[in-house]
Amino acid sequence: MENYAELREQIAQDLDTLSRTENPKSIFEIADDYLLGNPSLKRELVEDIIKEEADKRNIPIH
Repeated sequence: MENYAELREQIAQDLDTLSRTENPKSIFEIADDYLLGNPSLKRELVEDIIKEEADKRNIPIH
């Protein structure tokens, strides 16, 4: 996924789904799901996007 807007959108959708169906997950667990699917992504980038999108939605992650 070279297109980070697409990655951001997918993360946002996944966070919305997680917030309705599960307890808050660790940011590392969420990032691992994306990194396993696309090892070329950088962990720091994925974690930053997760943090930003979770903050926008007031979704608690740890």
